[in-house]
Amino acid sequence: MSEIALNVLINVLSRPVHFPKAGQTGRLFIAEPPRPFVAPRLEIRGKDPSVIQKEIIFIEASAAVGKSTLARQVSATLKAPILDLAKIPVSTGSLHTLLTDLEAADKSDPVAAFHEGKIPVIIDALDEGRLLSNETGIECFLATTAELLLSNRSVTSRPKLVFLARFESIELARQWIELTAPGITRATAKVEFFDKEGAWQLIQAYAATVAKPGSQYQQHPEPARDLIATYFDAIENALGLAAGELWQNEQGRVFAGYAPVLAAVGSILAEIDDFITVANNLKSHDGREAWGVIEAVLYEILSREQAKLWELLSAQCKSALPDEVYDAEEQMALLAQYVESKPLEGTGRVALPLADMRKYNDMVRTYLPHHPFIRRHEFGNAVLGSTMVARAVYHGRSISQDRLISLSRLWRQSAPTRRPSR
Repeated sequence: MSEIALNVLINVLSRPVHFPKAGQTGRLFIAEPPRPFVAPRLEIRGKDPSVIQKEIIFIEASAAVGKSTLARQVSATLKAPILDLAKIPVSTGSLHTLLTDLEAADKSDPVAAFHEGKIPVIIDALDEGRLLSNETGIECFLATTAELLLSNRSVTSRPKLVFLARFESIELARQWIELTAPGITRATAKVEFFDKEGAWQLIQAYAATVAKPGSQYQQHPEPARDLIATYFDAIENALGLAAGELWQNEQGRVFAGYAPVLAAVGSILAEIDDFITVANNLKSHDGREAWGVIEAVLYEILSREQAKLWELLSAQCKSALPDEVYDAEEQMALLAQYVESKPLEGTGRVALPLADMRKYNDMVRTYLPHHPFIRRHEFGNAVLGSTMVARAVYHGRSISQDRLISLSRLWRQSAPTRRPSR
């Protein structure tokens, strides 16, 4: 694997001349540039960037590392249309229909331009799309999209579609294309966690965005930078790593370079009035203060996941949804049950009419394997996974001895300090 810069990806994509119709909403759209934005690391197989000059580029990543932010940056840079599957339901023939809605000043055919690789379409949120459109809808969408590509083979070395999703959803989409249309050229890139330099840049970008005029962050940049260094030292210590190992250790990189953590640190940094006192607290508590940031990130992600499922479920249910539906405690119970291959019973706190409860359970079974904390039926991040296990034990849920042993070092560091809010 080798790294490529974001501009390499942008340079292989065409700049479209067909655009969504003025005033049209709920279809393809051109994104506004995200703020703040720091380009993530991209990895490809081999060392030649031309490997991504294929009809389909699959961009895979762990959850919450900035896939949608990346999609919007590429769209804003090239004025390339995005199809957000989290908001637009799709099924048979959807892509062809959406392309015909595009227009150009010269009145040329957008479908013909698509076949020539002149309208690269960015398809975001394949994971959430499997909830909104269900598995059948997504499969029909993929099948007819493949048929559309196969209907014109005049150009096969220009990107026409860019899919962004978590590993499991990309793998399913890739397998579907390989089985139904093996002649379609395709490439895969991977969004990596931020490295040390990128992590510093992202923290500072968020801090600069959030900081108010005249804030301590703006007036005293050097103590602020010292605090960032102290924070990373505290994380290194909290994870039980030797000095200087944070960015060389796999789990250290996974957590220290995790976008939600960096965004949280930057936002907090912008509001601190006394950098020296906070730095001293991080140093004097042997890294335990750093776990407070970890816990804050944990609940922020759980809250975001609840909001996603809640929006989709509420549209399908007749009854009002109680607060317990997929809340933090419910998710942690479900995740512990999932990785232990136990029945997905949750906490038993969710009360819904029978028909709505069935919809909720079906949605959980569909969505849970693609949860940000899960990768291939295991916790994808040992740091957050250890925190989840600690909470499960704290609430009296059974966890296998092997899992407790494998996460015991981090679990001891992350002993629970409070119950999740309801």
